[in-house]
Amino acid sequence: MLATPYFSQEEIEASDLSPDQIPRKGTLGNISLNLQAVTIAPQLQLDKAIKQDGEKHFRIKYWSTNGKDFPEAPSNVQKLTFSNDSKADMTFSLDCKGQFEILKTKTNTGGVHPLAPKVTQSKVMAPKPVTMFCLQPLKIVEVHVKFQVPKASDTTEWPMIMTNERLGEINASFANGGS
Repeated sequence: MLATPYFSQEEIEASDLSPDQIPRKGTLGNISLNLQAVTIAPQLQLDKAIKQDGEKHFRIKYWSTNGKDFPEAPSNVQKLTFSNDSKADMTFSLDCKGQFEILKTKTNTGGVHPLAPKVTQSKVMAPKPVTMFCLQPLKIVEVHVKFQVPKASDTTEWPMIMTNERLGEINASFANGGS
């Protein structure tokens, strides 16, 4: 940015200079101002180890025969903890894709997402989980993710093999457009 300084009428009247001593407009030179900014790329940290492909994964194991008859069967719900390790507040919303859904969330942040709806208690309907956050530095969000289980009798969804992987995503949409 370039600027050309000059004396205003108030400065001229307040000075004790004679009119021929006051520099004319454009004779004081130019002032340049160079501003640069480096912004952070928002990124939440997941409490999982980095795998060989350089990504963090989580696994939900589930048996097609889960139920009362098999109490040792694994749960179809997994708790994930995301943290803000940056030095700035992060404003974002979470959503799931694939055969997964967010059951509930819990956070220790004091910030509130500016677009978050007001939560009202209802005796008839269970409240939807909060998915919009303003996470302060060094604060966390716990997200309980559920695998939406197909019917045990559906042989296309439960083929007769030892394992069958289902892929999904948890997306964080940040206020400044990052993900």
